[in-house]
Amino acid sequence: MAGLVFSGCVATTTDVDRLQDSLDSVQKSQADLVVKLDELQTTLEALNAGLESNQNKMGDLSVKLDDTQTGLVSRMDLISRLLSEATHYAAVAVPGDFYRAAYGDYLAGKIDLALSGFEGFLERYPDSDLADDAQFYLADCRLLKKDFIRARAEFDKVLARSSELRPQALLKRAAALAGSKQPSDRKDTLETLIKEFPDSPEAGQARQILEELKPKPKPAKKSPQSKEPSQKEQSKPE
Repeated sequence: MAGLVFSGCVATTTDVDRLQDSLDSVQKSQADLVVKLDELQTTLEALNAGLESNQNKMGDLSVKLDDTQTGLVSRMDLISRLLSEATHYAAVAVPGDFYRAAYGDYLAGKIDLALSGFEGFLERYPDSDLADDAQFYLADCRLLKKDFIRARAEFDKVLARSSELRPQALLKRAAALAGSKQPSDRKDTLETLIKEFPDSPEAGQARQILEELKPKPKPAKKSPQSKEPSQKEQSKPE
């Protein structure tokens, strides 16, 4: 009987040892699994960070592509316009025809086309008899486009090369100075016009402009009216 009990105890101890070994194995497996899960989590976070970075780069690339496309469209429009202008003047063979084509565009209000035409004329025929007129209308195109700084510079070229167009150029130069907010230079230009060409129609316009620029006199202050004596004040004591 004692042998059976002892044998049973030994069997129980062995079973416990096996269970302990199994438990240790399970715990080790769980620990390994936790480590692997941590590694997997780290890997996923790295992948997410890389994905976000790639998305940002793709966004930047998309913006750059849009900008590039916009720039290409603008350049194509410019090339198309330049080709159109070149075709417009390609058939012109002599200076007079070239000038008349540009002047016709000027009269029709096609200022950009006229400006290109006058610039091309002056580049090809700088010594032509029509060069002074082309320079004047080129300057006026700048003025009509409200490009006041460049308009003044172009009218200065007219003044340097032509005496016949000097009155008109001085008046137009004053207009360009008005647009560029240079009142002192504008006044000097108008006074020069009046001094050099006192009897010209342009001088008359200059005088009118200078008159309008004069400061308006302040209205005179009304003197206080004397108070009339009342009937009581008029009566004398007896």
